[in-house]
Amino acid sequence: MKRLTIVLLVLMLTAVTALPQKSARKSVFGVNAGVSVPFNEFADKTFDYDAGFATVGPNIEADYLYYGNYFGFSSSIGYASIFFNEKAYKSEYDRTLNGYGNNEVSAGNYQIIKALVGFTFKIPEFSHTEVMLLFHLGYAVAVHPNLLVTNSELGVINSVARDAGGGPVASAGLKVNYWLNERYGVSLNGSVNGMSSGFIDETGPDGNFQMPLNHASINIGFVMNLKTPSL
Repeated sequence: MKRLTIVLLVLMLTAVTALPQKSARKSVFGVNAGVSVPFNEFADKTFDYDAGFATVGPNIEADYLYYGNYFGFSSSIGYASIFFNEKAYKSEYDRTLNGYGNNEVSAGNYQIIKALVGFTFKIPEFSHTEVMLLFHLGYAVAVHPNLLVTNSELGVINSVARDAGGGPVASAGLKVNYWLNERYGVSLNGSVNGMSSGFIDETGPDGNFQMPLNHASINIGFVMNLKTPSL
């Protein structure tokens, strides 16, 4: 995540020092929804350090962009509910206990709320289509789900209470807008988000733990040009 943050900062400084654009600018609001896909440790499904046992879940985002032919500013807010893989977690306990007793796992979902700001780099519009790269930094609030594991012979063998944490987030994404007319269009969005968060676990050896929450998002939605000639 540190490397991604450094790259984003360099790109932002480059955009700030670029020459002003003389082309007409757009002021665009968009809403999109899709799926969030965890990766790296967040998606790990074995009892390794930092394993999150996360799987695909839905998300929704709203963004605002102000840009010209080549670059501009952008911001977004988003919410994701990422499922906990109870089946994989149970399988690991079955393997670890070597079939001793019957294990049951009950868990909620990971939840992430993020707010981002940054810069947009794009190529000039062609055939009513815009292709742009978005580089954002921001902050996210994350919620670790409640988790309970019981064994028919041993009783409760693991429990984690629902807890909220947070931390900085860096995001890089691709956005494609196709304009149906001067005001409205549809969009396809993809992004990679890097972050981690600390959570309290009173039953754990240290009383708290740090978890990577890296995930990608693939969304579709609509966009609206707030600055049209009629305005």
